[in-house]
Amino acid sequence: MLPTESCPITDKAFRDRREALKIVNIISVQSFKGGTGKSTISANLAVTLAQLGKRVGVVDLDLEGPGLHVIFGVSDADIKATINDVLQHKVPVSQSVVDLTSKIQLKAGCLIFCPAGHKLDEILSILDTGFNLYTFKRVLEDLARDYNLDYLLIDSHPGIEKDTLLSMALCDYLVLISRVDQQDLFGSGVMTEVASQLRKSVVLILNMVPSSVSEKEAAKIAERLAELFHLHVLTALPFNSDVLENLSKGVFVLEKPKDPLTKRFTEIAMKMLEAIETGPADDPSTTQSTSQPVA
Repeated sequence: MLPTESCPITDKAFRDRREALKIVNIISVQSFKGGTGKSTISANLAVTLAQLGKRVGVVDLDLEGPGLHVIFGVSDADIKATINDVLQHKVPVSQSVVDLTSKIQLKAGCLIFCPAGHKLDEILSILDTGFNLYTFKRVLEDLARDYNLDYLLIDSHPGIEKDTLLSMALCDYLVLISRVDQQDLFGSGVMTEVASQLRKSVVLILNMVPSSVSEKEAAKIAERLAELFHLHVLTALPFNSDVLENLSKGVFVLEKPKDPLTKRFTEIAMKMLEAIETGPADDPSTTQSTSQPVA
């Protein structure tokens, strides 16, 4: 099954891409603990990258607690197959693709989404059978090739488990989402060390920073983490319960395009692209938040 017309692939575009030797950048979005806003950030970053004219794919690999389909507003009627079916060799990956390009009214770029199975039998089945590195690698390769992607985001399950490690092993860049508490920061340090052993570049987003922590204090925390973990801290975003409620129901940058937070996501996406293009720095810089928070 070829990509749909709303996410077109032309012969010229494919030749130009090959001639330029462009290769898809696989970005794994991970967190040590749940409840950090990982999926929310994944969805909003993916849409923002697509709005910047990039060809973007998103895979929900949180097989134990999938939720991206809710944020993207994808119903059961929109889903022909899931990434669970693909990993269990039941269908080709093209059947699991939900093309969101027209839905979000992109003038340029492309956004496709591979949902995870959210029904109990689907979750139990994939947890029982599992999947291997080769299978997952082929899935990502097929997506990148068939849809000529620039960026492929993987929303991984929290913690360090088999599927998380597979995602980390196959990605080019790791985006860690962490809250400012000792357990989360300790876990993020462990995940950074694992990524370092795998020679993966890591960027960190501090999320849900308590209101009791000032912007200046958050910036200092980010600086210390950057130095301690030898990574690039993209931003520190404060917690706000109102934004948390809004973001759990949809893609914020689509629902409120003129909100300062939407501009903030654009800045974060551009800094992330810059970090990806330049690679790890000897003296990572930090960016502090001056607008509304991400939930």
